[in-house]
Amino acid sequence: MKFACTLPLILSFGVPLASAQTPTSISKEAPSFRRPGITKSMQVKPLLVQVPRLLAAPGLAISGAAITSVTCPESTASLCGYVPVPLDRKHPNGTKLQIYFEVYPNAGGRAAESAIMVNLGGPGPGTTQSRDYFQYLFGPNMDVHDLLLVDDRGTGQSGAIDCEELQHGTAPFVQSEVDCVAQLGQAASRYANGDIAQDMEAVRVALGYKLIDYLGASWGGLDATAYAVRYPEHTRSLVLDAPLSTPGLPELVRLHDRVNSDPRMVRLVCQRSVLCSQDQPTPDETFDELIEMIRQQPIAGDTFDASGNPMHITIDEDALLNFVVTYPQGEFVNTGEILAAGVALRHGDKAPLLRLGAEGFYTLVGDSGDPTSNSAAAYYAIGCANTVEPFDWSAPPFARIDQYNDAVAAQPFRYFAPFSGSAANNFLFSGNGRQCFWWQLPTTPSPAVPPYAAFPQTPTLVLDGDIDNRVPFEETNQVAKIFPNSTNVIIPEAGHETIGWSQCALNLANTFIETLQAGDTSCANTPASIFPAVGRFPLLVADARPAQPDTSGTNQIGIAERKTVSVAVATAIDALQRSLIGSGSGVGLRGGTFNTVINGSVWTTTLTNCAFATDVIVNGTFVWGSDNSIIGDLTVSGPGTAGGTLYINGFFDIPGPVGNFSLTGTLGGKQVAVLVPEA
Repeated sequence: MKFACTLPLILSFGVPLASAQTPTSISKEAPSFRRPGITKSMQVKPLLVQVPRLLAAPGLAISGAAITSVTCPESTASLCGYVPVPLDRKHPNGTKLQIYFEVYPNAGGRAAESAIMVNLGGPGPGTTQSRDYFQYLFGPNMDVHDLLLVDDRGTGQSGAIDCEELQHGTAPFVQSEVDCVAQLGQAASRYANGDIAQDMEAVRVALGYKLIDYLGASWGGLDATAYAVRYPEHTRSLVLDAPLSTPGLPELVRLHDRVNSDPRMVRLVCQRSVLCSQDQPTPDETFDELIEMIRQQPIAGDTFDASGNPMHITIDEDALLNFVVTYPQGEFVNTGEILAAGVALRHGDKAPLLRLGAEGFYTLVGDSGDPTSNSAAAYYAIGCANTVEPFDWSAPPFARIDQYNDAVAAQPFRYFAPFSGSAANNFLFSGNGRQCFWWQLPTTPSPAVPPYAAFPQTPTLVLDGDIDNRVPFEETNQVAKIFPNSTNVIIPEAGHETIGWSQCALNLANTFIETLQAGDTSCANTPASIFPAVGRFPLLVADARPAQPDTSGTNQIGIAERKTVSVAVATAIDALQRSLIGSGSGVGLRGGTFNTVINGSVWTTTLTNCAFATDVIVNGTFVWGSDNSIIGDLTVSGPGTAGGTLYINGFFDIPGPVGNFSLTGTLGGKQVAVLVPEA
């Protein structure tokens, strides 16, 4: 089961970050995740239908509100269409927005106990485009609950905001944002979570549902919170998965919490890995040392990204924070290599860290593609409208910049540790801080939580991962406290938005919606699986840690060739890790190439003169099977080994404790029977 591997790859909780080859607009959500696009045309002629026709949809009691019905993109949906809402509720007879929805009925074909609504954040992507994923997520609940998918205003099919310069990177960022605000005019501040919550209520009323179960993740947590505080009588339950902070939390506090959580993320990934923990006994010290080395002396050089594209990269403190640390890629590939890359740099080897910088490189301005899939402008229209800034919105941009800088300078020494205040507040990392300077709000946005609002007694489940550095659990713990009837669960070895990483988290969410109780949470006591991490990057095979003899077999090789085996295994897994975050074709750390072909859930990787250490060359093919098994034949050669063939057998990304790869074969004419940890 490749649960943790495959689900995050199909999710997109924001506009994808740019790679070195395909720059797109920045998001502060999961950059390495991708959401499947709309596969069937929705370009159908709307039909305004009357109430009696709509009553044919099972389980719905349609109100008298006009609904524009359209042909659904999937046969599993019973009703799709639009509900009109005012753009500005202070002017209800003014411009209207059409809010798009899709209804997926419960399996019993009866009146639903509730409608499950979901928003995985961003902000920027539409919700309905991930209809297949959501039907999978909530399948266990759809015996008696309907699934109601609604695109937030300004996203998806609900009038996705399309500011061409910002969307496609055809002008510098500041100019793009200024022009976008001018294009929107008075509407620039009409995309806040308060307005979104009222849109959701309009859809609920139009469709006649009495109760809503709302799952909000990341920025979508504000959507769910905004709805629940306004309409508690219609909110049956809340599941908040890594919800974006307590409403009203100042932006500088959020930045503080994010950078302060980075050492924990790096530490836990390393400590849970056998390979990393045995070589990096003091992860916090090693991490701090790396930051200080780069702060004092940035590095530069030629390298390749995960798809084998050549790059020249410079890593200073800003690049280290933004390109290497902040956005975990794939299965925390970069997170698990940061410490070993730091130790390598200490010994003069820049290659591992330069590669991490290239693999995480992104730009602020670029092509974000179709705005109905991910609206770059919606990221700012929604995000900037809901952020508590350290500046006065009534001030012009140049004054806002001064106020922001003064607020940063006023923070205590090491407030943004382990990084400096300048790095934590640079243009890329600060996101909804500095990037909102030019988003001039002409009117006051509708807040997520109105002043003096009471938080409801709604049954609430709050989830977060202990290696989530986007919305760290210090913040989600506070979210749990403001909901008086909440259960708070921290999922070990889960990243941002736990339901995409952990079967435990998904089961808890399903159970909670079904019973309004979290039930047995013991699955959160231990990690379901351990992400592979790297203990060291040997420049020469002599620098590697030797494999251990397998007492169940006949082993004749000594320490030198047992180091060769460790390097051979690291070469193979390194290629597989790069295939997770790249195109599948790439370049070995120290030369050679690899190519991975994916056939369903079976990945076949071929190594051609691939090198993880400079003096051991690895060729061969191995298969990552549907059961997560790794089997294959590897040929090793080079000046660091007598050479020979190895058969590898084990598992990669398997639930449970870390096991061992078993290696057999011959090196230098001697029999091999050794073990190498799988993670």
